[in-house]
Amino acid sequence: MNTPAPMGSIAAWFAGLSGPVRGTIWILISALCLTAMAATIRHLSNDVHTFIIAFFRVGIGFIVMAPWLVRTRLQGMKTTKTSWFLARAVVTTIASLGFFYALGEIPLADAVAIMFTRPLYGTVFAIVFLGEIVGQRRWTALGIGFLGVLVMVRPGFEAINLGLAAVFVASIAGAAAAILIRYLSRTESPDTITMYMVLFTAPVMLVLAMLVWETPTWEQIGWLSFIGVIGTFGQRAMSRGYAAADASIILPMDFSRLVIAALFGYMLFSEIPSVYTAIGAALIFTSTVYIAQREARIARRQAAAAPVPD
Repeated sequence: MNTPAPMGSIAAWFAGLSGPVRGTIWILISALCLTAMAATIRHLSNDVHTFIIAFFRVGIGFIVMAPWLVRTRLQGMKTTKTSWFLARAVVTTIASLGFFYALGEIPLADAVAIMFTRPLYGTVFAIVFLGEIVGQRRWTALGIGFLGVLVMVRPGFEAINLGLAAVFVASIAGAAAAILIRYLSRTESPDTITMYMVLFTAPVMLVLAMLVWETPTWEQIGWLSFIGVIGTFGQRAMSRGYAAADASIILPMDFSRLVIAALFGYMLFSEIPSVYTAIGAALIFTSTVYIAQREARIARRQAAAAPVPD
C-alpha cells in the first residue's frame, strides 16, 4: 500500500520545477480562485450590499494572513515605504468596490474581460507619470486594445449603465494598483504587500459597511467567508506567479480567467457571452500580450546594456 507523499516532498518537487512552469501553475490556480470569488460575489449581489461584501473580503483576508503575521513576529511588516502602501490601498479600494458593484450589474464574462484592460491603462500611466518612451509598435498595440473595448461596449448601440461605468473605473484604479505593486515588489515580499493592503483597507471597508449594515444570514456568512478565503489565496497565488516567471509568460495564462468566467457565467447564471464580447476580448488579449512581451524584450536588452530600438 502506497502512503501519500509528505508535504515536504511535494514542496521540494514543486521548487525543483522551472520558473515558467511554477509561474504557470500559480497563475492558473489564481485564475480559478479569483473567478470563483467573482462568481460568488455575483451570486450574493442581489441580497448583500457591495460595501458589506467588500468588508468581508478584506476582513476574512486579515484572518487568513494572521498566522503569517504571528510566524514572522511582525518582522515582515518592517518597511520604509508606508506612504506607497497607503497609496496602493486607496486605489485598490476603488478598484474593489467598482468591480464588486459591476458584478451585480453586468454579465460575469464582460466584467472580467473589461478588467483585463488594466495593462493598457498601465502603459498610459507609465508614459504620463514615468516618462516612458513608447514607439510605434506599442502605440499600435494600445490602439488595438482600446478598439477591443469599443467593440465590447459598442457606444451608441448599447446603453452605458452604472455597471459598465463602475468596471471601467475599477480597471483604471486596478492599473494604478498594479504599477504600485510592481514598484513595491522590488523590495517587499508578496505577503508584506498583501498584509499592508488588508490593514489599510479594512478600516475603510468597515466604516462603509456600517453605513448600510444588515446582518447577513448564516448561509450568506458562509459565502462571504468563502469570498475572503478564496480571494486572498488567489491574490497570493498571483503574486507568486509573477515572482516566478516573466510577465510575458504569465499574462497569457492569466487570460484563462476569461474562459473560466464564461463557463461559470453559463453554468451558474445562464449567461452566454455575445460575439462582441468574444471579439473585443480577443483584441484586448492580443494587444496586452504583445505589450507584455515587448516590454520583457526591452527589459532584457537593457539588462544586457544593449541599445533598445522600439
